[in-house]
Amino acid sequence: MAERKKLAILGGMGPEATEMFYKKIIESTRVSNDREHLDILIYNHASMPDRTEYILGGKEDELWNIIEGDIEMLKKMGGEYLAIPCNTCHYFQDKIDDSMHGHFINMIKVTAERIVNKGYKKAGIIATDGTVKADMYGKTLRDLGVEVVYPSEERQKDVMDIIYNQVKQGEKGDKKQFLSVVKELRDKGCDVIVLACTELSVLYQNHDFNGDFYVDAMDELTKACIDKCGGEYYNE
Repeated sequence: MAERKKLAILGGMGPEATEMFYKKIIESTRVSNDREHLDILIYNHASMPDRTEYILGGKEDELWNIIEGDIEMLKKMGGEYLAIPCNTCHYFQDKIDDSMHGHFINMIKVTAERIVNKGYKKAGIIATDGTVKADMYGKTLRDLGVEVVYPSEERQKDVMDIIYNQVKQGEKGDKKQFLSVVKELRDKGCDVIVLACTELSVLYQNHDFNGDFYVDAMDELTKACIDKCGGEYYNE
């Protein structure tokens, strides 16, 4: 077993997604007793300003100052690796990685690696307006030879409705509305759908989706965190 490292999680964006991420790590770590689980620090920063609103509103410097302060706090508490279960926060991925001296477990990169390793050629990205307009997944995947498709303006409104007016408000999320977005992307030739918002990871679990057609960024981050921090990944 690899050397154990303390994982820091900057969460709260939203809290339900952070809870699910922590639960996934626990359930996916092969252990024979409590002591074999990872040591984890979690800062559930629920009052963090909305990432999409600040990025699209030209307040990214103000947002980064908050995130940077949180990272420094987690480092002082002994965090050796950092994970952020919020795709839109990865707008600052290079700065975050610099702050962590290369010990940032990047959700976008590990998800992109999974897509390439599975041999997918055309990925449909379902995410917040902030993630979409910053083209975070597009930049990474196109560099790896994968074509990227985003929803139309009308279907993107559905995505934002599901994320902000449903899941973030404690609802399960409208499966029919979500599948209308998926259908549009499939009709455009996508061979994989990327759940590139952790609220969509919550919806995905709420409705018990399955199959190889979806890649859930939270699942990929879970695997990477367990591996990087010296645990053994377990999946039934």
